[in-house]
Amino acid sequence: PGSSCLLLGAAQFMSTSVFTCRPPSVCGQAPLNTRIVGGQNAAPGSWPWQVSMRYQGSHVCGGSLINNRWILSAAHCFTLISGWTMVLGLQTQQGTNPHAVYRAVRRIIVHPRYNGNTNNNDLALVQLSSTINFSDYIQPICLAAAGSTLYNGTETWVTGWGYIQSGGELSLPPPGILQEVEVPVIGNGKCNCLYGPGSITKNMLCAGLLAGGKDSCQGDSGGPLVVKQGSVWVQAGIVSFGNGCAEPKYPGVYTRVSQYQSWISSVITSNLPGFVTYFSSGRNRDVTCSATIAVTSNSILLT
Repeated sequence: PGSSCLLLGAAQFMSTSVFTCRPPSVCGQAPLNTRIVGGQNAAPGSWPWQVSMRYQGSHVCGGSLINNRWILSAAHCFTLISGWTMVLGLQTQQGTNPHAVYRAVRRIIVHPRYNGNTNNNDLALVQLSSTINFSDYIQPICLAAAGSTLYNGTETWVTGWGYIQSGGELSLPPPGILQEVEVPVIGNGKCNCLYGPGSITKNMLCAGLLAGGKDSCQGDSGGPLVVKQGSVWVQAGIVSFGNGCAEPKYPGVYTRVSQYQSWISSVITSNLPGFVTYFSSGRNRDVTCSATIAVTSNSILLT
């Protein structure tokens, strides 16, 4: 079943962010975790919910295991519905992976309001052909519940096997080791200023370095952006889109998972994923973007 929420006092935690629901013991655990573009090799088993989604045998997108039968990913990955294989417990894209488990797909459910032009509601659920047995290398991730907050500056982690240079010019060198990168949340106000007012909706979350250098990229799409509280990992975002990869002033944009607790629960009617309400403490030091339009020659400048 899903998580049972118990109110916990914020004073019990000394970190920047706290959750108010006790997470279920079956999600958000990474027993082998000791602690992309600009990222580093991940140790085996560090991110046991990470999924490699393969189309006709080739890695195309990432995803995250959210219970023993379902995977969460991005809607834009599924321009084609058939021909997919899900690989769990994977460390490298080539070579030997002793903990890898393969599953066919029973069905793919794209969010009914997904808009490919605006990237709004960019998420999908994938039902596996049969259930998965958990191990140290295969575990489900907890999901951010409705009402969760991630303030500007909150540190997050993104993982994937995507390109390590913008424009798809440089793929991971063999054997294609899973990459991890730590990036801070950029408030939606600031992110709207960067991408253009109205580009970033309440259903989106931004994260990255304004100076550039660290980001998700092509091939990481659909993968998880996670935050940690104590020993529990919570998925707050799904890799969605960006302006290039790791470009200055253009952080990565992610689907905000907490906006979709109701929809996910309506699709997965049994063995619900664990939802955790994650709150950031302190002040949200974001900005409000106001657009001043100045016409110079034939160009329009937003300031």
